[in-house]
Amino acid sequence: MADPNQAVLNADTARVLPVLADERAEPRADARVRPNAKLIALLAAGHFVIDLNQGALPAILPFLKSAHDLSYAAAGTIVLAATIASSIIQPLFGYLSDLTARRWLLPIAVFLCGAGLAGMGIAPGYSWLLVLVVVMGLGAAAYHPEGYKTAASVAGDRRVTAVSWFSAGGNAGVAIGPAVIATLVTTFGLGGSLWMMVPTAIMTVGFVVALPRMAAAAKRASATRAPARGDNMLGAMALLVLVVTIRSWTTLGFTTFVPFYYIDYLKSDPRIVGPVLFAFLGAGAIGSILAGPIADRIGPRTFMM
Repeated sequence: MADPNQAVLNADTARVLPVLADERAEPRADARVRPNAKLIALLAAGHFVIDLNQGALPAILPFLKSAHDLSYAAAGTIVLAATIASSIIQPLFGYLSDLTARRWLLPIAVFLCGAGLAGMGIAPGYSWLLVLVVVMGLGAAAYHPEGYKTAASVAGDRRVTAVSWFSAGGNAGVAIGPAVIATLVTTFGLGGSLWMMVPTAIMTVGFVVALPRMAAAAKRASATRAPARGDNMLGAMALLVLVVTIRSWTTLGFTTFVPFYYIDYLKSDPRIVGPVLFAFLGAGAIGSILAGPIADRIGPRTFMM
């Protein structure tokens, strides 16, 4: 005779086992996910190289001005072209990145940014300088949205900290860029800018190799993360854009024209430009590293306020 208790147990087991199988197949949305430190480091290194080239632009401008006999207005136009290409066009790349992942843009962006800056030292004329600086700016514009998105997707439950390290890579590149290009140009002449292709080539190859791992890590992370919900807040976004605009206005003005002031008015050694800009921009890198963990603890909105 069959045991009724065993029958109940078998029935319960039949109900429970599929549930356990489902839980193994599909991780819970609230499960903790560890950040992928290697991929975050790679993305931060790529950001470093991108902004290494962008940071080098203000320091190479005085040398370009002298070599091509440019006016201050012409030198400022070079910075304007770089800003339009890297910042004004960047929302288009952000929109495309929102539609679907385009991680293949990362190695292309690094290469374009580095090639644009490296070629400026051997450009035959002013028109070529504008073309190359636009190429550099487009590379930076393409990298930042996809880079931030990928960094957040592999950050696990420490997204602010991960993004702060990603940002710190860029800030460090901006800070070191002036010293690197000033050293190269004063040592090898304007053609020394071609040495900037060395880190560019290394990072381009690194991204090509890592693209499959990035896709797999992002897919695993999305399986454990609840879908984001929220409303578009146009007023808040406009306020953020205004704050960033004022910050960038001040920073660009300083980094563009202080080198001319040191060289043309103070008659200082051109090699001093690099350390001056390094001290100013390096503070941004330190601030990013310190700010991320604090914002993770108290919340980004509270921290910004």
